[in-house]
Amino acid sequence: MCNLRDVVIFCSGMAFLHTISHIVLPYFINMPLDVGVMVLTNQLNFWVIGVSALITIVLLWWAHKLRKSH
Repeated sequence: MCNLRDVVIFCSGMAFLHTISHIVLPYFINMPLDVGVMVLTNQLNFWVIGVSALITIVLLWWAHKLRKSH
């Protein structure tokens, strides 16, 4: 069975992959990118990387604070 710590670690992995995808995004597409609802510029992408990395760090810290279940 999975516990809260496992779920938090899984979510931190998702946030990490989101961060990595935004880091490599400018290497494969031309910015700005019009996605219909909004336009993703280099500056906005920079902020998305920072916020996503911060979320990853907070989730990993939280998982570290939770006890391991035996």
